[in-house]
Amino acid sequence: MSDDLISEKFQFKIRYPWRSLLLVKLLIFYTLLWQLPELQRVLKLPEGIFSLQNFAIAALLVLVVCWFDVRRFYREQKKVRTSMNRLWQSRNQLQQRAQTSASHTEKLKLFISDKLLEYIEYDEKFLHFRSIASEVRHNGVISFDKVQSALHYARDHSLPDEQGSQATLYHEALAAMRYLWDLLDLSTTDNLALHIGNRISQSEELLFEAELQGADLNSMPVAPTFSARDALTETLTHHLGMSLCDGAGHDISQSLLSSDATRDALLMFDRDGVFRLDAQPCGPLLGNSNHLVLLLENLLRNAQYFAARKPGKLPYPGVAVRLWEAQQNLCLTVYNRGPHIADDARDQIFQLGFSTRRVREHHGKGLGLYFVHQIVQGFDGDIGFDNIHNQSEQYQLRMELSTGEVQTLSVNVVIVDGLPLIQPADDGELQRQSELLLSAPLVSLEVSTRSDDQLRRYSADKDTRVLVDDAQAEHPRWIIRLQGRKQERLVFEPQDIRGVRFSVRLPTAQARIDGLSTATLAEPNVDELGAELRSPDDF
Repeated sequence: MSDDLISEKFQFKIRYPWRSLLLVKLLIFYTLLWQLPELQRVLKLPEGIFSLQNFAIAALLVLVVCWFDVRRFYREQKKVRTSMNRLWQSRNQLQQRAQTSASHTEKLKLFISDKLLEYIEYDEKFLHFRSIASEVRHNGVISFDKVQSALHYARDHSLPDEQGSQATLYHEALAAMRYLWDLLDLSTTDNLALHIGNRISQSEELLFEAELQGADLNSMPVAPTFSARDALTETLTHHLGMSLCDGAGHDISQSLLSSDATRDALLMFDRDGVFRLDAQPCGPLLGNSNHLVLLLENLLRNAQYFAARKPGKLPYPGVAVRLWEAQQNLCLTVYNRGPHIADDARDQIFQLGFSTRRVREHHGKGLGLYFVHQIVQGFDGDIGFDNIHNQSEQYQLRMELSTGEVQTLSVNVVIVDGLPLIQPADDGELQRQSELLLSAPLVSLEVSTRSDDQLRRYSADKDTRVLVDDAQAEHPRWIIRLQGRKQERLVFEPQDIRGVRFSVRLPTAQARIDGLSTATLAEPNVDELGAELRSPDDF
C-alpha cells in the first residue's frame, strides 16, 4: 500500500499563483519603460511596442490570468476545507466507535462480574488465574525481546557465504517469533475481538498521521496495513508446511515474491493435491497480518482434517479456497468435504467449546471456529457458512471420434439418500456410473445440462484419460474416465460434492477510509442475556 491511499481522498495543499505574480511584474516593468523614453533609447527598444493599445491588451491579459488564479484559489480552498471536515468526521467516527465498544464492553464486564459473584462468589481462583496470565505475559515479553535480539544479531553478523540460506532461516525464525508473540498476546487479553479492533483503530490513526506529516508508510514503527494474499501464502507454506505449485506442477514459490504477483490472479495447488487456491488481486487490510493468519490457519486445518477423512483418491482437490475483493470488501470462501452442519447448531457453531468433531478417535476442543469468529468481529466483518448439497441433473454428451463418427449419451442423475446415482433409460437399477463403448478413439467431447444452456467442449488425445467438470471448479459435479487402449470405453461418474463452505467478508483499508465500515454496534441487552440464567436460590 502506498501513501496515495489517503491523498486520493483528501487535499491539504493550495498552489502558489506564480503566473499572476509573474505577469503583474512584467506589466509593471512595461509601464515603467513606457514612462521613461530615455531608458527605451538606452535599451534600444522599438517605439512601436509602447502604445495605449498594447498596454490595454497586456492589462487585459493580466486581469484574465488573475481571474483564473482567484477562481482556482477559492476552489482549492473549498477542497481543503471539505477535506479537513471529512478528516475530522472520520476521526470522530473512530472515536465514537471506540467509545461505543468500550461502553458495551464495560456493560458486559459488569454483567459477567455480577453473575460470577452470584455463582462462585468471586473466589480467589479467578484472581489467581488473572495473576498467572499477567506473569506469563510479563515473562513472555522478556523472552521475546531476548530471542528477537539474538536473531537480529545472527542475521546481521552471518558470514558472506552463508547470507543466502541463513538470512532466510533467520527471517523465518523472526516471523515465527512474532506469530508466537501475537498468539500469546491474544491468549492473555480479556476480549479477543476488542483487542483486534483496537489494533485496527491504531493502524487507522497511523494512516492519518502519515498523511498529515507527509511520511512514508514504510518508515512507520509498525506497518498499518498488510496484504491478505501474502497472509494466505504464509499460512500455507510456513504454518501448514505446503509446497505450492501451478496447474502444471511447477513450483511457484519464487514467483510469489515478485511485484507482478501482487497484481495478477493466482491459481495455486499444493503438492499433495488437497488444496485448490484461487487468489485474485485484493486491496490491503488494516491491522496485524498474524491475526488473519490465525483465522486462515484454523479454517484451513479444519478443511484439511475433513479432506484426510474422506475415502478414495480424487483427480481434483477436495478443498477449494477463493480470495477476491468485491465492493471494497475482502471476500474469502473455504469449501471442504466435511459433514453438513445441522440447522439447530447454526447459532452454536462459533461458540466457545462447541465442536462438530464428535467421533470416537477425535474430539474437537471447540476453539478453532470460536477464534475465527472473534477475529472476524475484531476486523468488523462477518462470517457464515452454507451446506453444499448434490443436485439432480440431466446431462447430454456428444462425442466426436477420430473417424468422424459422432456418438451421444444421455445421463439422468437422481439423488437418493443424498448421493448422486444414475437412472438408466429403461428405469432399471440405479447405477454409480454410466459406461459407453466407443467405436474409435475420442477426439472431442461436448457436455450440456438441462439447467444450464451453456455448452462446454473438451479436447481429448491419447494422453488424456480423465476429464473433470470445470463449470464448478471448486467442487466438480462429474468426472469422465477413458479406459482401454485398443477400444476405448467412456465412463461417466457423478461426484458426491456434499460439504460445507465457510464465507468470510472483511472491510479493506480503503473501505474504512471511505467510512463504509462504520456501522453502529448494537448495544447489548444485559437484561435479555440474564433472563435465561437461574439464580443460586433456585437450586
